[in-house]
Amino acid sequence: MTMHLGRTITTGVITAGLLIGLFAVMNAGQPLRSDDNADPSNAPGLAFGLLGLLSVFSVAVSFGRRSAMHERQQREGSGPTFQTVLHEYSLSGILVMGPVQGVCLSLAMLVCRSFAVDTGTPGSMWAEFLSGPLPCLAVFAAAWASTNIGLAYLSLAMLVRKIVVLSILGLLLFVALGVGIMMAFGWLEAANPLAGLLFASLTLLVTIPLLIGVRKLALVMGTD
Repeated sequence: MTMHLGRTITTGVITAGLLIGLFAVMNAGQPLRSDDNADPSNAPGLAFGLLGLLSVFSVAVSFGRRSAMHERQQREGSGPTFQTVLHEYSLSGILVMGPVQGVCLSLAMLVCRSFAVDTGTPGSMWAEFLSGPLPCLAVFAAAWASTNIGLAYLSLAMLVRKIVVLSILGLLLFVALGVGIMMAFGWLEAANPLAGLLFASLTLLVTIPLLIGVRKLALVMGTD
């Protein structure tokens, strides 16, 4: 088992680039869809939403690496790589994904804040992002926790990997999970930095043992 740190870092850089790019478009007043108003004041909320969405979905990107295990799966018809990746990644490799995403996305948020048209309401997370460490730490912890949630969910997906209907349902629920977290993260924009950090830290403290426990269960229950 290996950590695949290079793949994890590459995924973090890609998600950070996507966040900055989408934020820049909204911040410049360019519509993301033809029916959008593209109000730059919506860009900060979009940034926090993308923080949650991209950190959840990043785990599926990390699991897309072609490998000897992937080739064996194709021969055996046992499904996509992400369904058995936990057999290939070490526990340390799984746990490091969250911190890497946290670093990459918190740095991306710093970049976005540096050229934002809307500087936020005084005292809010967005307004204070360049004034102290609390907002950046809150974003780091939130992205780490969100990544852990995505990893835990895909660990459970291993248990139904050979049941087509449940696999499809699981994929739809994964998308819904990402959208839900995206919406939930939107409130961080206007949150008090200390309250945001406490919330993100508590969430992180819950998701770390959750991920470890779910991964262990998936490895046991997913054994053929």
